[in-house]
Amino acid sequence: MHLRRVPALTAALALALTLGLSACATTVTGKPVAAAGGGSAAEKTTSGKPSSTRTSAAKPTASGSPETSGKKPSGDVKITTKKKTEGYEDCDILTPEDVAAAVGAAKGGEKGCVQSTEDPFAVVLFMVTFAEYEGQARTIEVGGNTAYEVKESGGDCSVIVMLTDDPDEITPAFLASVTPIDEIDPCAIALKLATKGFEKIPNA
Repeated sequence: MHLRRVPALTAALALALTLGLSACATTVTGKPVAAAGGGSAAEKTTSGKPSSTRTSAAKPTASGSPETSGKKPSGDVKITTKKKTEGYEDCDILTPEDVAAAVGAAKGGEKGCVQSTEDPFAVVLFMVTFAEYEGQARTIEVGGNTAYEVKESGGDCSVIVMLTDDPDEITPAFLASVTPIDEIDPCAIALKLATKGFEKIPNA
């Protein structure tokens, strides 16, 4: 299971509809499955299972099927602050107020892993997932940990922050992705969201 980014706005909106803009509903144990409701997320994530099994890392395309190709980060990963990867609901990490503040929006959306803002309008996705990406990546740091800023040809931008270097886990990361609709700087906003999310995730 790995994260896939799809640059098309229609894919972001399709994902928003799939998740109902209210909860991160792509939760599975073992393989990626897009669920229709938000209830299963709370049931599976409060059981103490690691986030690497609770969150589907495949992002659905506009047709609803997961993408299957991407690049993994290469090189040394620096972890100054280890973060927990279980025991919390990743869709609750950032509130609509957090998202609206990062975007500089007059109005935020509904709570969940996918949120939208108005004035300016943007679609934001965030989750704890595995580090894999499509597009051009630049290595940066967030909170002393290695992170990657990924720009896509469609205008989307994501920041992926590594959470731990536990050799027993596939390296989990916090992803914040921004699809701009109005004229905004998606990479600056993704960095703000990733930084805020990283700060709010409990230390391991």
